[in-house]
Amino acid sequence: MTRALGLAIALCTSLAACGVGDDGVTPPGDDTNQNVLCTALLTVSGTFTAAATLDPLGGCQPAGTWSFTVAVMDQGTCATVPAKSSYVYQVVGVGHDETITYQGASSGEDLQLQISDPGTGGCEGSFEHILANGGTNFDQFLLKPRTPKPTAAVTELAISGDGEYDLWKQHP
Repeated sequence: MTRALGLAIALCTSLAACGVGDDGVTPPGDDTNQNVLCTALLTVSGTFTAAATLDPLGGCQPAGTWSFTVAVMDQGTCATVPAKSSYVYQVVGVGHDETITYQGASSGEDLQLQISDPGTGGCEGSFEHILANGGTNFDQFLLKPRTPKPTAAVTELAISGDGEYDLWKQHP
């Protein structure tokens, strides 16, 4: 019985030791992607013009025109940030029938466009643009415009938000 207990303790101790070392998890602060050449932080500001009068109790009502500019908040190590002078998106429909169209798309530009309700009564967009940057590099813009909850029956709201620009060695 003592021998079996000793064997069990030795086995448990050796198994616990197996958990020490490289477990495949990236340590905090060491999550950089070697394919990202530089990163810059952005701010977004502009105007949302609704397709119809907004209901202050209606939650996120994204149908209309989202028009905003992008400014560089922190250039980071990027020599340049090739942001466009303005970004305009048209949203039509509701729910599963919602369509978002970017008015300034370039040939070959990859777009991922979505708008959600963050639970504040306003809307939050997630607009990702990926396009070739001359040679083999790629520009990636992730823009996060937000509208506040309407406090009255209005058709226009201010857009604020942030974003990130990354220059990639290859397509992300």
